[in-house]
Amino acid sequence: MDYFKQRRAYRNFKMYEASVSNGQNNLYRELLDYANDEGKLDVQFRMKNSALLSLTGLSEPGLDKARNSLVQLGLIKYVKGKKNVKPPEYKITNLYSRTTGYPTSNPTTNDKSSPTGLDEVGQPVGQGGGQPVGHKDLTITDPDLTDTDLYDDGVTRENVFEKWQALWGFPNAVAIPEIDEWLTDFKPEVIDFAIQIAGEHDVQSRGALNYMRAVIGGWKKRKISSLDQAKKAAAEHEQRAANRNKPGYRQNSGRKEIVPKWAKNDESQADSKCLTGKQLTDAERQVLAERVANLDTTRNEA
Repeated sequence: MDYFKQRRAYRNFKMYEASVSNGQNNLYRELLDYANDEGKLDVQFRMKNSALLSLTGLSEPGLDKARNSLVQLGLIKYVKGKKNVKPPEYKITNLYSRTTGYPTSNPTTNDKSSPTGLDEVGQPVGQGGGQPVGHKDLTITDPDLTDTDLYDDGVTRENVFEKWQALWGFPNAVAIPEIDEWLTDFKPEVIDFAIQIAGEHDVQSRGALNYMRAVIGGWKKRKISSLDQAKKAAAEHEQRAANRNKPGYRQNSGRKEIVPKWAKNDESQADSKCLTGKQLTDAERQVLAERVANLDTTRNEA
């Protein structure tokens, strides 16, 4: 089965044949991506409920409802597993080889898929429910993503989610819409770089979303849109942080100190102009000095 043909056929299915809810869509995409990653698009495979609950963000009743709907829509085949013994079995139904009433991209009749029955177990699973699912390279992709959806440096939306998952695990139901919003405002390589910055600063999963909000929000305020601009802003921020850690650093308060004119001219205050604006003569200085002396004498006598 060709992964991208299946993706296009699934998109057409949603557009022309049936309404698919967000929960159903998330479940189908995780099953499809897992099957593709493990080379099991044409065969049945097993996947634990606990893994699907974590990956899709669905509740147990929500998972059951979404799975039953996908079966009724003819998108997957499902065989119930046995708790703590073996996970359920799934098989992706080939969509692009069907005869449909709407045009499909790159139609083909060369269907290499195996029989539709689930007579054999495609992925051996040991006894006990503690064995982790072999989901080594889980990918998250946008429904409209194709193999040509690349930007200048080759970063895709899928790469963004992969990097997030590598650092902090699968993004939850709160993070996913925000990431999608960021990817609307910025190219994927910019968001990818923001995640890279967080990783370099050892941001933990519990603070990842707030950290990313601060970085992306700051870039928005500064009208940053390109990767080069983001890198320059990050470098400037690091330099400011380094300067603050230097001994004797004092942040500029923005207040301007007013320096007396006599200090600027390297004169003594006594040599400055009097209130009338005239320069004191030697005689006037002598009189002023005598007055000050008399004032001091009077104070001492008192």
